Amino acid sequence: MTTHFWLTANRPKRDPAAPDDRLYVRQYGTGNAVLIAVHGFGRNGARMERLGLHLGDRFTMLAPDLPYHGSSEWFSDRYSTSDFTALLQQLLDRYPDRPVYLMGHSLGGRYLSSCLAGLHHDHLRDLVLVAPDGAGGRYTNWIDTLPASLVKPLARLSERPRAILRMSQWLSKRGIINRYSAEYLKYNLNDRPFRRRLAGTLRSVLKFPPRPAAFERALRERNMQCTVFVGDKDPLLHHDRLSSMYEPLPSVTLHHYAGSHWLPEQLLAEYYRNSLVAALP
Repeated sequence: MTTHFWLTANRPKRDPAAPDDRLYVRQYGTGNAVLIAVHGFGRNGARMERLGLHLGDRFTMLAPDLPYHGSSEWFSDRYSTSDFTALLQQLLDRYPDRPVYLMGHSLGGRYLSSCLAGLHHDHLRDLVLVAPDGAGGRYTNWIDTLPASLVKPLARLSERPRAILRMSQWLSKRGIINRYSAEYLKYNLNDRPFRRRLAGTLRSVLKFPPRPAAFERALRERNMQCTVFVGDKDPLLHHDRLSSMYEPLPSVTLHHYAGSHWLPEQLLAEYYRNSLVAALP
């Protein structure tokens, strides 16, 4: 079964007359267990469709489109950890008596690890992060190295393609961002939805900083385990930095597999089916 519904942000709006910010949530399957799956930058919840349908007899998968992505309607120029946590909590509140599993891919992994401390549910079972952002990616970590004072004007410039291209060339020449990032911007900035997506994400992503100690504390408080899946040929991750962030955490297991940055659907399908077997009394 495939369907969808909307989640409306419940924080006060700056302008009461402005449209509501809301997330489009895709639903796959009708199983008893609930799997909330959050995609990465530039994708949408449809990326989870094949996995959701494969697990549909055991899981109900909920795959929201992030703000500025897919069919979500986000009119504010940014969002915070508390904003996104509140939306995830709305999903949890729909299923108070069911076991719930959490999965985040890339940017979605960064968001879930930041939001976990604010989520409350009596049956949170497990968290999976696939190639999570925020651990010093080879091509994406530049956003974490820039001063906040520079990120804000960069977000404004991203809505003006000529200006951001000049800025990206300037940053590249000085070694602040790498050539891959500069070429990525050059290729995509002619697309207006991409510019909106980039600007909103730039304004928001630093509100989700990696905090390993706080993450471990949130896992322990919920008696949860986290598995971090890392493709051994993933060019977007700095594997040493990712290992140094997660390996010291007692509640986290690092699992390396043969693959790149793409979602390892077959591996995850086996993982979740085995998780249900392990959860049986």
